Amino acid sequence: LEWLLRLPAQRFGASDLRGLLEVPALARRFGLAPEQLPGLARWIEGAGLRWGLHTAQRAALGLGACGDQNSWHFGLQRMLLGYASGAAPAFDGITPYDEIGGLEASAVGALAHLVRKLGDWWALSARPASPRDWAARGLALLADWFDPVDERDKLALAALQAALADWLEACSSAGFDAPLPLAVLREAWLAGLDSGASQGRFLAGGVTFCTLMPLRAIPFEVVCLLGMNDGDYPRPARRIDFDLMGLPGQRRPGDRSRRDDDRYLMLEALLSARRLLYLSWAGRSARDNSEQPPSVLVSQLRDYLVAAWPAAPGQPADMVLRQRTTLHPLQPFSRRYFEGGALFTLAREWRAAHLGEIAADTAALPAFDASALGLSLDALMRFLRNPVKAFFRSRLDVVFDEADAAVDDNEPLALDGLARHGLLARLLAQASQAPDGGAMALADADAALQAGLARLQGAGELPIGALGRLATESLQLTVQPMLRQWFQALQDWPLALPPLPLRFDHGGLSLADWLSGLRGAAAADGQPAGAPVWLALTASRLLLPPKDKGLDRDKAQAQAQVRPEALIEAWLRLLAAAALGQPVEALIVGADATVRLTPPLAGTALAHLQALIEGWQAGMAAPLPVAARTALAWAAKPNAAEAVYDGSFRRQGEATEPCLARSFPDFESLTADGRFAVWAERLYAPLQAWATRQATVLLHEQPDGPADLDGAAADDDEDGADD
Repeated sequence: LEWLLRLPAQRFGASDLRGLLEVPALARRFGLAPEQLPGLARWIEGAGLRWGLHTAQRAALGLGACGDQNSWHFGLQRMLLGYASGAAPAFDGITPYDEIGGLEASAVGALAHLVRKLGDWWALSARPASPRDWAARGLALLADWFDPVDERDKLALAALQAALADWLEACSSAGFDAPLPLAVLREAWLAGLDSGASQGRFLAGGVTFCTLMPLRAIPFEVVCLLGMNDGDYPRPARRIDFDLMGLPGQRRPGDRSRRDDDRYLMLEALLSARRLLYLSWAGRSARDNSEQPPSVLVSQLRDYLVAAWPAAPGQPADMVLRQRTTLHPLQPFSRRYFEGGALFTLAREWRAAHLGEIAADTAALPAFDASALGLSLDALMRFLRNPVKAFFRSRLDVVFDEADAAVDDNEPLALDGLARHGLLARLLAQASQAPDGGAMALADADAALQAGLARLQGAGELPIGALGRLATESLQLTVQPMLRQWFQALQDWPLALPPLPLRFDHGGLSLADWLSGLRGAAAADGQPAGAPVWLALTASRLLLPPKDKGLDRDKAQAQAQVRPEALIEAWLRLLAAAALGQPVEALIVGADATVRLTPPLAGTALAHLQALIEGWQAGMAAPLPVAARTALAWAAKPNAAEAVYDGSFRRQGEATEPCLARSFPDFESLTADGRFAVWAERLYAPLQAWATRQATVLLHEQPDGPADLDGAAADDDEDGADD
């Protein structure tokens, strides 16, 4: 309610409305069941809803230049258009969101109803009104937005209605009937609710928490007095400077004394207890565990108990107190809670720590049976990119993904590396492949590229306004040279060759796969000529960032260095083909360059492939202390490996990957047992040497323009995108 009463100044972020939907009474009013909320939250994020109700609401905040993109009106149009037309072309500049269908689409109708109600209340709340009109609007607001789920909701609505009636009565008594803004209603209404809460019923539930006050001597089954510490109760009397009655010698019989009042209140509480009286105080110092006395009133009660119930012969005089006093340890994990007796705890984690139940409850990982898992090039590729992550997924079935990621309330202002990589991949897929699977010309690809860029803008995935135009130009300037190189490669190798079967046995394991995507050059008789070539089109950058960005094209191409981690897939495919005596070349068109790769020698390829299979087998039995980027850096320059893994001020380290962080949190733990250098040499040093010696680089020609305004990290653009 407080959020609704601040509506004219709200930004209408996605997290705000998701928070509204999590209120049970509000969700019930709009017909939303709890199980529908996760799917609706996923649609809200996918449709590009970020902030703002519509253009008029943004204009009221002075942000009318942002237009309607990424607003709730924009997102709802995408949802409803996608439900009506599916994956149809954009309509009126709006790209349909085609993830909605079936009976689950009713949640979108409820969301549309909620947004329409928000728009109505936003327009109404901006107009001042008299107190009587505001009271009518407030009652209508409660009726339109909340349907009580339980007794607590009913009590809350009743309190809200009572607070509103009290404010209206106060205005009527004062004869005030002038127009007021919404802010006055909000402050008065919520302040009345707060005062009503502090003056609520004394007996409002099964357990009542209150302070000691006169005239509360009502019989209770159990009375608990907490915090009866020495110096805290009776409450100390602090004399005010102008209180003459507190001066020495001025006290007279009948004058009020706070200490006497507190003594009387404790006697009232004692008489009110029918079954049990519970007193607690801090009996030990938190600093040095020294004994601390209780309140003087508690001490007097304890003395009375000792005098009234004398001990039996042979027992200590204070036996009655020992039987009724429990001394708790200072820490909740103290062993005394687990030794039996009156002290106990329900915290199972502390019991496990004391009794050694952790080792008993932890089941050992079953022995690894390599024959039970099929081995393919994709499995080797996932392993080589991140051996520890492959172990977690294949053996433990563990995926470290955030179940409830933070809601993004901001529209995209720039494209980071991962977002740019994803958009480039989608644009390349649309522009390089004909919808019917047939041949495609460069002119058709350029038209498909323009349509894809318009679709991204209509989906709200690009920045707003001039920033969006710059991002569009940047993507276009990146994709067009890639398409030219791609279609030139298709012309150079016009023959589509059948997939090459790959089968390799080693150490009881069998690698079985197919090498597809092969092309061949046509001879005079129309038959393939020369070695087949594996063509690949990727959105990843293939080169390391240049040390000097001011070089001309020839010098930049001469100093270009290939990123070995970007060639892992090509390395495995060419390695397997060469090991079987069927060498294949590779041509990879990347975001910044085209790289041509020659196959390794057959004998060398056979040895490297055997080492990879052995490494995969060892990595499936237990996490290997090795990481791809760190190992490649070690193979090129051993002193640079630690900075790559742990990171630096400007660059995030490889150790931030959840699986690596779980197993090897830093470079010291990664290299502790000495196996890092062994596996880095066997698995990654051959890849580093091959990428350095057998790669030919052709830089893409890009005209001067905003191609680098996105600031995408050249070596991080595919982090997290490999799966």
